[in-house]
Amino acid sequence: MKILLKKILFAFALILMFFSLLLVYAYEIEPRSLVVHREELKVPNWSASLNGFKVVAISDIHGGSHFVTEEKLKKLVETANAENPDLIVLLGDYVSQIGRKNSDLKMPSETVAENLQGFQAKYGVYAVIGNHDWWYDEKKITAELTRAGINILENEIKQIKVGDDSINLWGIEDYWKNRRVPIEPLGTVSERKNIIAVTHNPDSLLKIPAEIALMFAGHSHGGQVSFPFFGGYPFVNDRRFMAGHAEVEGKNIFVTTGVGCTGPQIRFRVPPEIAVIKINAR
Repeated sequence: MKILLKKILFAFALILMFFSLLLVYAYEIEPRSLVVHREELKVPNWSASLNGFKVVAISDIHGGSHFVTEEKLKKLVETANAENPDLIVLLGDYVSQIGRKNSDLKMPSETVAENLQGFQAKYGVYAVIGNHDWWYDEKKITAELTRAGINILENEIKQIKVGDDSINLWGIEDYWKNRRVPIEPLGTVSERKNIIAVTHNPDSLLKIPAEIALMFAGHSHGGQVSFPFFGGYPFVNDRRFMAGHAEVEGKNIFVTTGVGCTGPQIRFRVPPEIAVIKINAR
């Protein structure tokens, strides 16, 4: 009986040690990292003359969250620029609050913006606003990002001339803001093609017309923890577009899993990432 009890206690100790090591990894190691997720996508409503157009997408920076220091922000800029992108899109949630009921920020928005200066892309750097940004002073973060040379798009389309063709970059407000997707900006597009939609919350995909070529979004953090066999838990969005590329109702979306953390300051099998996407015609 004593031998059996010792074996049970030993097995319990091994299991406890295993899960303790996983927790240490998820809290201390993975959030420190930064990976570059490269992918090539073939999408509809895209001109073959624009094949190979390279977009760097970055979301959910959450400045001041676990290991998202000023040095990490500068590394984001350096890593993105090293990809020599045609376009850089920032997909919202630049700030992070202290506690669930505290409106103070872990890193002031002006500090976040200052350390995001220097992004370089052939056809510009554009951003949309996320839910954490409009919860905690949208006007200020918008002003600070603009001062840092980042163009904010809110329910408008920027036509970008690329050679003999054009890309229509459609910035859409965060879905949680009014639970809607204003489609009026599409009225300014004479030919419904080469439309890249950028927004924070991927739930917007279900509310937009099928003429888009590709949507970029964030918000999900990939669940922050991805369990073997089960994947991440979809806390706030549709599981069909938790992370990476998906085609839903004939519309293509790429969801980047972000850089920072919210809630539990851990990441497990969902490292902080910069997404580098080459777009080709289907």
